[in-house]
Amino acid sequence: MTHTRIRLQEYGEPVVLQSNDLDISTLIRASNRWRKILGLSGEPFKIEDIGNGQIRLRAEAITGVVRIGNTDIEVAPKFLNSTDDSWPTILWRILMVVEGGYVDESLTSAHHSAALAIPDLLAEMFLASYSQGAARGLPKGYLSEQNEGTILKGAFDISRIGEWVARPWIVPYIGDYFTDDTTLKRLLYWSANCLAATVKLPSRAKALREIAANLAHIGGRQPHLSEARRTQLSAQHQGLEGARMVGLLLLEGAGVNHANGRHALSGFLWNSDTIYENYIFWLCQQAANHHGLKASKSELIFGQIISGEGSKLKTTPDVVFRNETGNPIAVADAKYKLLGSRPKASDIYQVFTAAHILGCQKASLTYPSSKIRDRTVWNISSALGAIDVVLTALPINLMVLSTSNGHKALVDIIVSWLRDE
Repeated sequence: MTHTRIRLQEYGEPVVLQSNDLDISTLIRASNRWRKILGLSGEPFKIEDIGNGQIRLRAEAITGVVRIGNTDIEVAPKFLNSTDDSWPTILWRILMVVEGGYVDESLTSAHHSAALAIPDLLAEMFLASYSQGAARGLPKGYLSEQNEGTILKGAFDISRIGEWVARPWIVPYIGDYFTDDTTLKRLLYWSANCLAATVKLPSRAKALREIAANLAHIGGRQPHLSEARRTQLSAQHQGLEGARMVGLLLLEGAGVNHANGRHALSGFLWNSDTIYENYIFWLCQQAANHHGLKASKSELIFGQIISGEGSKLKTTPDVVFRNETGNPIAVADAKYKLLGSRPKASDIYQVFTAAHILGCQKASLTYPSSKIRDRTVWNISSALGAIDVVLTALPINLMVLSTSNGHKALVDIIVSWLRDE
């Protein structure tokens, strides 16, 4: 089956389409659902009717892929170049990191991964991990349920003590039972179904449908993200870690998979701002480890009220670097915007305030970039007699992630900034 591809750049120019090429009402409903789940201030897909049977389609604040019928809508984040075919692979590598793990890339076929779309990259990793981890059987677990009887077969259910007083010969209790119906299996079942509806290669879709069929007896509801995050794997099932992480990524991406009228809709979208901010924090953590430092993010409360009513002031820098004694030495803020000739005043005030409060002479604003650009450094003096603050605008060229040592190259940028006097 041939699929039409529509490529969008986040916050980029809209694409003009024939209105009958898409099931617009389905896309609008899905857009509204993604807005709510991802906590966006506006609709991720902007659809404008321009007459003559045409529409303008634009994407904002999201990245990922949506399939409606035979049409794939791919949205590249603004920090990656959508004209470069490697952008899905780069986004995949970032997603693998920001979810909290650093999965062995041998789970995917590196020699052709640059040619794969995001769902296919995730599907390949899911299939490889499932094949490896399921060889020893899938883990089972215990579930608790309310029950009652003449014999106590578990913990007494205090919440039903009124029932017991009325019928003291019937004991209410909460008992545990061993079952196949685990959060992990429901996550794997749901993920296999979602991916099968979105991948391009028929053989991958078939393999995913076979996994879903093997888990169909579990079925049930889609696991909640917080519930899925609590899943843990025993030593003998560590091979499933890659499949588990893919499932978490799909839940993070507000995966949808349903039919509507003539068209089936499926896809995964992520909040681009959150992805970028979390990835910069990960880079800073790696750079901090290189220097024997600690990188953290926490709210700073400052300012003593000397007159009037009110509360203390607050600010939360994205990253604070502390030495082995816990003293702050540098502060950084991740800005999800393109850098012009200088940072915006509001961004400067925020990081400068944090540096002043913490007593850090070194501060930076990191900006996403899709090309090589040198850093810019300003020395900010104080007329009040305080020490100078050195502010650096630090462009992070995320397109280098298309190379095998891309993560290291970006960590080295942060390391170099920390090392500079």
